[in-house]
Amino acid sequence: MTGLVISNVLLWLLVLLLSLVVFALTRQIGVLHARIAPAGALMIDKGAKVGDAAPSLSVQTLAGTPLTVGGPRPQGRDQLLFFLSPSCPICKELLPAVKAIARAQRTRLDLLLVSDGEPERQRELIERFGLDAGSYVLSPQVGMTYQVGKLPYAVLIDGQGIIRAKGLVNSREHLDSLFEARAQGVASLQEYLHGPDGKSAT
Repeated sequence: MTGLVISNVLLWLLVLLLSLVVFALTRQIGVLHARIAPAGALMIDKGAKVGDAAPSLSVQTLAGTPLTVGGPRPQGRDQLLFFLSPSCPICKELLPAVKAIARAQRTRLDLLLVSDGEPERQRELIERFGLDAGSYVLSPQVGMTYQVGKLPYAVLIDGQGIIRAKGLVNSREHLDSLFEARAQGVASLQEYLHGPDGKSAT
């Protein structure tokens, strides 16, 4: 009888100890989660800055229609420039997400895919991913004007032709961060979280 009581006491002590360990681990996970900042697009300080007027260029789409990149937009619609290449694997991985964003915001956003290189490879990419040739521009001039050095890269321009967010985008979260930065009125999520001097607001 005494042995049974002792074993029950030991079991309850073990349960209590395990509960304390679980509580401590849960609290530590919460602390780590609070310290981890959301991943935002990596903004490279080249070309026109966020808040500047976007350079305006007249181009032609692969469908043969004239189009203006940048500048004030008809009906005040935003414009998302997504710079890609048929040889960029991450660009291809992101295309479904880019299309999904364009569909979700089709009432206020125009998507423009920008690339350069051989037209045939671009058309293969368009066919493979079901892209719109009327929203696909083959122009090295656009990339040079916006000083795009690495891909995939995106620039969000508002209806008045002002750059609201830009940067390297390697994931759906990076793409979403452009719109979140615009909503928060900051150049990037990093600035929102840490301030313009890079120091944490917390």
